[in-house]
Parts: sequence; structure tokens; C-alpha cells
Amino acid sequence: MNDRPTNEERDRRVMDLYERLLEIEQRLIPTGMHVFGHPSNNREIVDLLRMVASFDRPELGIRALTDLVAEGLSLSPYTTLLKETNASERRLMERERVEAIVRDSIALFTSTTGIGAADEAVSFLVEQASVPAAESRKVFAMLSRLREQLETSGELDSLVRALRGEYIEPGPGADIIQNPAILPTGRNTQAVNPYTVPSPGAIKRAGPVAEALLDRHVKEAGRPPETIAMVLWGIDNIKTEGEAVAQALWLLGVAPQRDALNRATGVEVIPLDVLGRPRIDVVMTVSGIFRDLFGTTMALLDLAVRTVAALDEPTGMNYVKRHVEEHIADTGCSFDEAVVRVFSNAAGNYGTNVNFMVLDSQWEDSRELGDLFVTRKCFAYGRDSRGRNFDGREARALLERALARVEVTYQNIDTTEIGITDVDHYFEYLGGVSRAVEKLAKARPRIYLSDTLSPNAKVRTLEETVRLETRTKALNPKWYEGMLKHGFSGVAEIEHQVTNTFGWSATADAVPDWIYDRVAETYVLDEEMLDRLHSFNPHAARSLVGRLLEASGRGFWSADPAVLERLQDAFAGLEDELEGVRGSRGAGVQSSSFSLPARKQQPEG
Repeated sequence: MNDRPTNEERDRRVMDLYERLLEIEQRLIPTGMHVFGHPSNNREIVDLLRMVASFDRPELGIRALTDLVAEGLSLSPYTTLLKETNASERRLMERERVEAIVRDSIALFTSTTGIGAADEAVSFLVEQASVPAAESRKVFAMLSRLREQLETSGELDSLVRALRGEYIEPGPGADIIQNPAILPTGRNTQAVNPYTVPSPGAIKRAGPVAEALLDRHVKEAGRPPETIAMVLWGIDNIKTEGEAVAQALWLLGVAPQRDALNRATGVEVIPLDVLGRPRIDVVMTVSGIFRDLFGTTMALLDLAVRTVAALDEPTGMNYVKRHVEEHIADTGCSFDEAVVRVFSNAAGNYGTNVNFMVLDSQWEDSRELGDLFVTRKCFAYGRDSRGRNFDGREARALLERALARVEVTYQNIDTTEIGITDVDHYFEYLGGVSRAVEKLAKARPRIYLSDTLSPNAKVRTLEETVRLETRTKALNPKWYEGMLKHGFSGVAEIEHQVTNTFGWSATADAVPDWIYDRVAETYVLDEEMLDRLHSFNPHAARSLVGRLLEASGRGFWSADPAVLERLQDAFAGLEDELEGVRGSRGAGVQSSSFSLPARKQQPEG
């Protein structure tokens, strides 16, 4: 039997690899830390303007520049080119052609100063892609305003005014790509009216993302998931005006209903023949900040679940109804008990503490992390059938019952500035709930994240996202050299990347060996790099090496023994210097050895 791949299979693999390389190349990442009072540099401005120009701005009557170029070239819409999976070579070349013309037009625009900057870019697009001048001129008028705002900073002036007790003008808080109105900087960040959440724009964006999530699961499992555990954060929903909330409602198969004051106070059921799929049971674990800021939104989500559970529909098309009826039949509990789906911390408490347990290495078995998540998040929020509020009632058994049915855990990424390996809150929430589900459901859930940072919102697995972020940040010289320009703080940021990547091993077993191999090669086995880390921030350098050793000791990384020996020597040398042992780091390496405590040497559970 011939197991050699056919020409068609080889071509498909090559094109898939090419798409992955494009994805890495085009991903927008920070190449340094923000310095208070300093405006963006020209390279950052070019990349930001290109991304801003790639989105429709219907509120301004502006079309995406990428779509204008594709249309001018008589190609399929750019968003269609992006959505095509396993695209042909011709399609990929068409997409690349569109992107190249847009990139060149933005570069021409930013390289020209004065009143005629937009004119040259507009003429270029007419010549290269027959883009109507009137349409592209609107795009560049917006970019001109943004360029001027990015090249200035009002942060220091506003700080001085604030210290004088003067008024500081408010402005929205979001990612610039999603909402360019956040500029200029130096303003007080305003939140949103919770009664307007989710906004019409958030609802429009949510549908395709929610359907992409279900399509991804159908592709991998052969059917839609019956139950999804979803993480909702307060700051993220402020920035997106409730996009994650709208996704939860869409999965349930309802839409917000607004009163005469445009407040989202009720829900409207989307008929099954319009929805075209079953209603998904959604378990929502809500951050403390979301709880405090969006009380009315939590009530709306609770109302949505109760409304769906009470519908007269076949249980095969309404998983909420099916699970509520099963819960009542199994335990004899009331409808009000069985239908609870919104959980958070007790009043006044915040976070899951899973991150602290991981960062302090205070755990023996990964199941402890799931237990801690449930302990911190088992407080129910909503109203009963009589309209009585039960916010903050401890309901551990209800959360455990709900999580035991979960097949998918899910969260949004909504900014280019912070990813899942930049801060520990992602693994404490999404990782924590995934570990809890794994224990309670006796099976590891599929873990997905949606990425709405490009015109084509994409749903990735956790493993895919960890790989992408590692390649574009921790292993990317543009990223780590940008961080090292900031000395002490930059090394701390690099260490945080490694530690937060380790957090995904602890909570989800989502980090392959090659990532730890490459991180060790990049930051520790390279003597010159280790010297730079040590000279800027010896404490962070020691923590980075120690975390790699812990990954090996806990069984997350099958490291080569020779590599482990070098890591142990490096750790010993850094430890000696920090403790004041005389001699150079090299002398410390030769005279000392390092071994992990016994509990860290045991593979996980």
C-alpha cells in the first residue's frame, strides 16, 4: 500500500503552511512598552492605520479599503477571500495583491507630509486598482485625523491638569482598531450605559463569530455542542459594547428587546426555523468587575436562559430545556434551581485565585486548580419566577452540575495589545473553568478563543492560539528586542510571557514541548542573551529559568537532560549572585547545582 501523499495533498499542505506564515507575518503585535507621554513612532502608526482602514466604519459612511481595492480589481470581496479555507493558489495571490496595494497606499500616505498627503494615496489607488477617488478620500480623511492624533500625546498635560484638580475631558476606552474614537490619548476613560449593552454594532458582529464557533465544533466533533461555558469580563465588554454578551444571546437563540428609552430590558426569541440550529445551553462565569458594572446585563442574561428553558420546543432543538428537565427529573429540584446559568464571585470578591496558586507553585494536583475555580465562582446571580432577586447566593452544587455537561469552554480576545500569554487572567479564568470541567465532566473540553482583530473574525483552539502568540511574541526578535529596550521592565515582561505560557500547561496542558525547547534556546542557552537579561533584571531572569525547570519537573516538558543540566547551572549562578555569593556568574555555575523540590519533580496527576 502506497502511503505517500498525492500531488493534491502536497499542494494543500503547502498552501496551508503558506496561510499560516501569512497569519504570523500579518499579526499586529506591540514592539515595545508604552511610555507615558510619548506618542507612537512612525512604524507603529503605519501598521495601526492599515488595520483601521481594513474595517468598515458604517457610522462614518466609510467602507474598508481592502474591500474597495478588491472591488476595483473585480475580485471577490476581501472578507470572502479571507474566509475561504484551503484556498487555491490563485485566491491566495489575489488576497496578497489586495493587501500589497493597501499596504503601499498607506505607506505612501504616511511618507508624505502636508495637505497633499491624501491626494497622492488616492491617485495611487485609482491607478493601481481603479478605486473611486470619492470613496478612498473618505478613508484617508479619517486616517489623517488619526495620524495627527497618534503623532501627539496629551497624557502629560492631562496629568498636570488632574493634579491641579482641573476638569479632564472624557473619552471611550477600547482598542483603536475597534473604535478609533478613543483618540486622542490623555482623556478620562468613560464606561458605557449598561442598559445599552449589547449595542446594535455588537449584535451585528456577534452573530458571525458565534456561528463560526459552532461551525468549528461541528467540523471537529461532527455535531454542535450542547453546552458551552463562556467567560465574560467587564473591561472587555466595555470596550466592545457587549460583543461577548451578544454572542451568548445568539447562542441561546434570542435577541435583546429594547424599550422606548432604547434600554435592553427584555429578549425576543428567534424562531427555530430562522435560527437553523439547536439552541445552545450557555453557562456564564462572570468576572467581579462585570458583576459590579453590568448588573442589568446579568439580569438580561438570566432572563434569556429562563425564557429559552420555558419554550414549547422539542428538546432535541433546545438544549437548555433538555438539561433543565433532566436536572428536575434527577434531583426533584425546582425550575428556578435547575435554570441558573450566571455565576460569579461572592459580593465584594474578585478573581479566581487560580493564577496566584499557579504563580506561587502552591498546588500538587491540577484538579486543585479546578476546585479553586468552582469555590470562587459558585455564587448564582439572577431572579426567580416571582421576580425575587437572589444575587450572590452560594450554589456550588448548581455550578458543578452545569459544568459537568460542558463540552466547550470559550472566551473572546478583543485587543491587539493584550493576548492570552501577556496577562495571567486568561489562564486563571478560561484555564480555570476548563480544568474544572475536565474534572466534573470526566473529559477535557474543547477550548476555543475568538479573534476579532482582523476583518475576518477567526475562531482558534487554545493550542493554536498559544502557538501563534509564542511565534509572534516570545520567539520573535522584533518583540523581545523591543521589550529589551525598556531594560528592567522589558525583562519582566519577557518573564511574564514565559510564566503565563506555563499557566496554560498547568490549567489546560496546551503547551507542546517545542515551545519550551525554543524558549530555553532563545533566552537561557544563548549565553549572550542570558547575560543581557541578567544585567537588566536578575530577579526576572532567575524566575524565567526557574519556571522552565518547573515545567520539566511537573511533567509538562520532556526536556533533554543536557538542556536541564544547563538550566540548573544557570539558575544556580543567578541564585548565587542574588544571595550575594562572591565571584562571577560563571564561577557560581561551576560550583553549584540546582534541584527542584520533590513535589515539583513528579509529573502531573
